[in-house]
Amino acid sequence: MDYTDNLQSVLPVGLAFGMAMDEQAINHYGRMTEYEKEQVIARSKNIKSKEEMQQLIQKISDGDTFI
Repeated sequence: MDYTDNLQSVLPVGLAFGMAMDEQAINHYGRMTEYEKEQVIARSKNIKSKEEMQQLIQKISDGDTFI
């Protein structure tokens, strides 16, 4: 299954691109509740640097919760 098509239609571009490079992050994101996904998207919109985005994606990949 090609997750990148679905991610790009829902997520901000930077988040979608970063998650496309990390299969574990995609898998964890897919198991999140809608509320958790909304929290991730909201946080990603406030990110100002590549490093911050990488940290967010690493948290998703690690399975950290955002509630």
